[in-house]
Amino acid sequence: MPRKTSLTIRAIITFALCALPGLSLAEKPAPQDYIANKPLLLEVRYCQCQATNPESSTSELLPGFLEESEMLRVGVAAEDKGFVSSQEFSLGYEVRPVDDSLGPFRFTYLGEYKTRDNSNAGQGTLILEEGKWVSLFGTDHQTESGKQHISVTVRLTIAEDF
Repeated sequence: MPRKTSLTIRAIITFALCALPGLSLAEKPAPQDYIANKPLLLEVRYCQCQATNPESSTSELLPGFLEESEMLRVGVAAEDKGFVSSQEFSLGYEVRPVDDSLGPFRFTYLGEYKTRDNSNAGQGTLILEEGKWVSLFGTDHQTESGKQHISVTVRLTIAEDF
């Protein structure tokens, strides 16, 4: 008799799960679900190419850099510490508001970008304004095959723009 009861209970549970799929299957999470408590998005771009035109007075990124560079994104809070990495690039960071408003942020970092030919690193503290790209570190050096560039840039945006 206990075996018959056990089979009956299993049948009822199976029927309930099939009849009520909303209870048994949840929707797949979206990227926004993971950054819900992080109102800012830190974007880092890096490549073996030139990020800005050194002869220009503006610090706008070159279209080629935006097309060729790799990008990492991570959700951050207004006051946050973290680490983000890929196979070639790693970055430890701290984000803090300059004052009590959600205005500019003080960004302290330590990063390294390893390419097949060499390694480039940088560390420092700088001020980030929402939506503006800032160069973290990079190099320009002459080789037998010509001039080579390494560029690493960062910006903070509102996570809703994701």
